[in-house]
Amino acid sequence: MNRFPRSARLLTPASFKSVFADGRRFSFPGVTAVVRNNAETHPRLGLAIAKKSLKRAVDRNQVKRWARDSFRLHASGLTAVDVVVLARADVGKLPPERIRESFEQLWSRLKA
Repeated sequence: MNRFPRSARLLTPASFKSVFADGRRFSFPGVTAVVRNNAETHPRLGLAIAKKSLKRAVDRNQVKRWARDSFRLHASGLTAVDVVVLARADVGKLPPERIRESFEQLWSRLKA
């Protein structure tokens, strides 16, 4: 069973700030990811889904759920990186399949 433990999350503002300062950006339809190597032995995920991108909380929570689930399934194949996922302005106009496909593209890009 794949889990999403506390150790796999970016929790502090300082962690997010360091990823934004030193990270590489990858853009996909509806989603942007900022990635940087970390000093841990495993990948970590941070989510920054803005109200500006998705007005309704239920929509923001759904995108976060998809991101966490996708990360859980692919984390074992990733190197030690910190990933912050951001929702882009067009995310609300995309069908759910396309958003989940963007997450799949992100993980395959990071594995390469």
